[in-house]
Amino acid sequence: MAPSYAPDPGLAESQKHKDELLSQYQCCSPFLQIDLPTDPPTRVAGLGDADQDCFDASSPYAQHYLPTAEIWKLYLRETEAEDKELAQLWQIGLDQLLIFAGLFGAILTAFLIESRKDLKPDPLLEILRALSDDSATSTSEPFRPTRSSLAVNAAWFSSLGLTLVSALAAVLAKGWLAQYTPATPGLRSKDACERHLRYLRSLQWRLATIVAGIPLLIQIALFLFALGLVILTLNDDFGIGITLLVMTVSTTCLYFLGTILPWFSPACPFQTTMS
Repeated sequence: MAPSYAPDPGLAESQKHKDELLSQYQCCSPFLQIDLPTDPPTRVAGLGDADQDCFDASSPYAQHYLPTAEIWKLYLRETEAEDKELAQLWQIGLDQLLIFAGLFGAILTAFLIESRKDLKPDPLLEILRALSDDSATSTSEPFRPTRSSLAVNAAWFSSLGLTLVSALAAVLAKGWLAQYTPATPGLRSKDACERHLRYLRSLQWRLATIVAGIPLLIQIALFLFALGLVILTLNDDFGIGITLLVMTVSTTCLYFLGTILPWFSPACPFQTTMS
């Protein structure tokens, strides 16, 4: 006769104990997948509010997440190195962007000083035209800048504007990262809860995507500058303009190739901001 098996009440109690313990750690455990809230947090990120959410003194398992529990030390040790490394990588990239934006803005300003002269009439030419005109009553035609000068200045002024916007965004992002990794330690439990709230909010508000997208502005500005330079050189000398056009088109193709390749091969090391 086949033996009959009855459920072990001890196993059921053990599983119930695990489920209850898991629910108690749902707020603060670093090893659980927590769904992001659909709405932004309405309360200020104060430590008192975080404590009210994470701690329940009436729970029979409160000793597992007391402020002196080892779980907070483990959580902070595992996350501190990761947060600092990520913030350091972002900070280095933003510092390099600020340096490049400063140098590129200075070069672009020098070009704009000269190209802007093509948007208004030259006083010396107006005087020469008036002296060479035999009729004192004749009226000269109003000055109209050429289409090429309008296109060049439009591209370069847009490039300068994007450069300034990218520099401002980089400065703001450095402030965001400084708040993401606070330097002042507190109680382990409070630091752990506060860090987890910052992490959830950074995911909800797409902090990583925004910081990674800032260099895209300076890249667009660089392509606009190259476009204006091509138009300018085509009017001055066709051969030089064609050479510069080929270089610009080749660089653009390589950029888009580096953007598309990671979509088909995730292991591809050649990636851009848009990948």
